[in-house]
Amino acid sequence: MSRETAFEALRLAEVHSAIQLLRRHHKSEGDLLEIGAGTGWQASALSEAGYKVEAIDLPADCGISGHARNRQWPIRDYDGTHIPFPDDSFDIVYSSNVLEHVEQLDTLMGEMKRVLRAGGIALHLLPNPQWRLLSLLTYYPGQAVDLMHFLRRRPRSKKQTSTDAPGNPQPQKSMLAKIGQRLTPPTHGAVGSPLSEIGRYSRGQWDGFFTKRGWEIVEYGNNGLLASGDYLLGTALPIQARRWLGRMTGGIAHVYLLRPTEPSR
Repeated sequence: MSRETAFEALRLAEVHSAIQLLRRHHKSEGDLLEIGAGTGWQASALSEAGYKVEAIDLPADCGISGHARNRQWPIRDYDGTHIPFPDDSFDIVYSSNVLEHVEQLDTLMGEMKRVLRAGGIALHLLPNPQWRLLSLLTYYPGQAVDLMHFLRRRPRSKKQTSTDAPGNPQPQKSMLAKIGQRLTPPTHGAVGSPLSEIGRYSRGQWDGFFTKRGWEIVEYGNNGLLASGDYLLGTALPIQARRWLGRMTGGIAHVYLLRPTEPSR
């Protein structure tokens, strides 16, 4: 019942749907920038579909991204705000469940306009209230599953060291501190609380955000899939079932296809 496998299957399904959406809007090829590329397997899928892909994400030493040490694609480090490419570099900007984590989002949105060519578009997947509410409802069951997995592990033969990589010391938390940290559901994005994010992730909020910052909403939809933040049930709930449930509930992510109404420069 691998939650990691379920996560990858769902994200790949999202990428393939994104590719179909781009093709419907006559964007079947071209220079594409993925923002927040993680380990890079989504960038790889986009490349295999025929796009010339560049990918950026936070560096490993920022202490925020957990993906930089396991990259499977040549991803360029950036500071989370300023895109390290010249003006008019891309036909498409793509992100999947990234924008809600960006603190200086206004600046990043302006950067997207700067690097887009005339006629370029942006495609963003963003969490919706259904995902936030479902993740809250499944948080404690997910913690119970994690506890059972922890108790089933064999004791390590060697004492764990205080570093998880050479030259990168990590302070060790006490067991009590770790338990305390898990008692309260964490905030998902850069601002707000778990409860306030239910409203913050509404379509009305995202619609207003984009239009006020000079973006035309070319097409809106949802990802048509269902999953909680911890991917409870893992592969025991197959992707076909997640699709069926997603169609019934409106999915767990907004899908926005945007066009700048005016350049940033």
